[in-house]
Amino acid sequence: MKRRLLVSDMDHTLLDEDSGLSPENLEAIRAHVARGGLFTVATGRMPAAIRVFPELLPCINLPVVTGNGGQVVDLAGGDKILRRWVLPKEVRPIVKEAIARFPRMGAVAYHGLEGFFSFRMTPYVEGLIDKEKRPAVPTTVDASPMPWNKTLMTQDHETLLEVQAWLDPQLSGLGRTVFSEETYLEILPLGVSKGAALSVILELEGIDPQEVVAVGDALNDKEMLELAGIGAAVANASPELKAAADVQVCSNNENAIRYCLERWFD
Repeated sequence: MKRRLLVSDMDHTLLDEDSGLSPENLEAIRAHVARGGLFTVATGRMPAAIRVFPELLPCINLPVVTGNGGQVVDLAGGDKILRRWVLPKEVRPIVKEAIARFPRMGAVAYHGLEGFFSFRMTPYVEGLIDKEKRPAVPTTVDASPMPWNKTLMTQDHETLLEVQAWLDPQLSGLGRTVFSEETYLEILPLGVSKGAALSVILELEGIDPQEVVAVGDALNDKEMLELAGIGAAVANASPELKAAADVQVCSNNENAIRYCLERWFD
């Protein structure tokens, strides 16, 4: 079947390890779109953190998936939210207790289109802020605007495995945890994933999943890769995602998106 749409994760997939967009990937995407191809991103970032790459925006010709599936947003339509899912208020005391139980752990929450709030500043949170290229507003769990799209906890991976083991029973019926990177553990609304959000876009646009190539690196990309006709894991992907993918391609530092466009699209 002819492939029409390439959908890519951003960090560690489309972007290199310095969170940069290579000229090679950008030119390949531009050429794909100029030929009539479709391109969009599915990311944990919010719209403001996508817009820090203005050179990419003209190439995005479908709605984007933000917040790891929590929102489907039309960037070209003035950041119009087409679909949105949020965490219930009952998650708030659970997050507050997790912050108290794990005193070295950084934590942030996302609200609305652009809200980015820090509950505890740590070097890991500072790294997240550098990556998103925008400040996080310091606040407390109780004072933070609600509802949250998602929360993100950040620390070394071993600590976050302990956090996840504690969180999952507390979140039963309220939300789910997923690793978006080894040092990022997120709480998402139940049923939310990049795959579920991508399915909304495909339905709105009348695109068969078999016409889609999806590319990612982490477990939060798993449902998206499973939905697509071709699910590709970059060489730097987690072992769990590689096992779920249809195929492995080169790494994000080797222009994986250009490779995918050359391999599966005219």
